[in-house]
This record gives sequence, structure tokens and C-alpha cells, in this order.
Amino acid sequence: MSVGVTRIVGKAGPIIDLAMFLASDLSELQAPLKIEASKWVYGTGEGAVDVIYADTITLDDAATKTLDLNAGSGDGDLLDIHRQALAMKALKFLYVNNNSADATLLVLGTATTAIPICVAAENVIKVPPKGSTVLWNDPSAAGLVISTNKDLKLEHDGTGETSMDVDIVAMGLKV
Repeated sequence: MSVGVTRIVGKAGPIIDLAMFLASDLSELQAPLKIEASKWVYGTGEGAVDVIYADTITLDDAATKTLDLNAGSGDGDLLDIHRQALAMKALKFLYVNNNSADATLLVLGTATTAIPICVAAENVIKVPPKGSTVLWNDPSAAGLVISTNKDLKLEHDGTGETSMDVDIVAMGLKV
């Protein structure tokens, strides 16, 4: 007998809540900027996901790790947040955070099998140190199909610290 309801509750994405003030002759001017994070629900339609992967990966100096989000393989099987084998057919949200104090993280850049976020599979995104992030999302019903081009490559650039921690959250649709 099942207990509870399968669901996702929450938001993921950028939240921007800023106010800029400008000194002027008669009064201070204020310009607010607000952007809310995307709301996500459980399912397979627009704004919906049914699988979430989250982990912190440690990369040694100049090391590379490639995560296969479609088959859950790589340097060991990947598990979703419920500890079940990860098998994602479409990617809808990707968050990569570089926790290093002084080393740059290189993301993507496989010869042919990179997740097709960039124009070409060999393109690399440089993520500077000190909490810099890459955030990508596609809340469409289909998402980004990753059955063939499914690899998330992470590489320590070989500078600074001898190891770096990288936070990853990937949300999408199950195979």
C-alpha cells in the first residue's frame, strides 16, 4: 500500500531581488529589480520534472569526471535523490557551482557526446572560483533530449587548490 502522493513542491532558478539607489538633488532615486525563480511540479508537462539528481563531486588537481545523465554511468552509477538508478531522457534544469577558492572549473567539452547546451560538443564553459555558477533551464514540456548527447564533463583546470568540490543539480524526465 502506497502512502503519500508523488510530487515536487518548490522553485529552482535565479531569484533576483535588488534595489539600486541613486543620489540626486532633491531626493534619492530607487529602481527595484525582481525576478522570481521558476516553479516546478512533478510530472512530464511544461514546468514539470519527474527525476532529480543532486551531488557534490570532488575533482583532484587537473582531473576530469564525466557524468552520463542518461544511463547513470561514469565513474560509478549515478543515483537520483531517492537513491534510485539515474536514467534521464530529457534535461530541463542544470545547476553547477564551483566551490573552489582559487581553481577554475571547466564544464562540458566532450568531443561528441556533450549535453547539447552549447553550439558545438567541444565548447567549454569556464566557471570561475569562489561560488561561481552555471544555471541553465528549459521548462518546456519536451526539455532538452539527452539520449545520445548525455555527458556532463567536469574538469579541474589544474591551477590553485589540489582538489575542488562541485555542486550539481540536474532535473528532467525519466527514461
